[in-house]
Amino acid sequence: MSLSVTKWYARRMVSRAEHRRATLLQISAATTAAFEAHGVSATFDDVAARAGLSRRTLFRYVESREDLLFIHPILWLEIFDDAVAEKQHESLRDRMMFASRRISEHIDADPTPVRRAMTAAMSDPAALARGNANANRKWIDRIASEARGDATNDDAIFKATVLGGAIMGVIDAALGAWFVSNGDVPLVDFVEQGLDYLSPIIE
Repeated sequence: MSLSVTKWYARRMVSRAEHRRATLLQISAATTAAFEAHGVSATFDDVAARAGLSRRTLFRYVESREDLLFIHPILWLEIFDDAVAEKQHESLRDRMMFASRRISEHIDADPTPVRRAMTAAMSDPAALARGNANANRKWIDRIASEARGDATNDDAIFKATVLGGAIMGVIDAALGAWFVSNGDVPLVDFVEQGLDYLSPIIE
């Protein structure tokens, strides 16, 4: 593959990623508006109409109505991946702290969309529970994979999964504390405080 073709392919992949991200943010904004307007009665069709997309196109980006409420946490996985790659030779604790700080700072820089999405999700407790479970599962799997490294034995896999769940619990608790604080305390402070509690078990 020639250098020019390689550059074209790289630009194309970046462009596709940017388009996907922009569309997901558009869908998230439409979801928030739909739930603010209709509460628990908000439907896929309401969101599609507000986003200016067909129902079929909407299903290309999310698997369920519940996932509409958790687009932001899924997009944060990209920040997580970039952060841990940047610190790939450092300890797990340092990688987790660095990635969590990056995500927290990203949210703190523009908290309104996240706060509105969290408020919208609370209007439908059942969807909130299912969507949160789906998002958490993806996050726990990602963190556990980072914690496990190349190990493949059952003990290592179990330990990494437990650790992934513990770190995800800290992030959930930090988001909850940040949300009720009305922005008086930066999210990054809550996350770092929580991860400090886990320091003895994060190698």
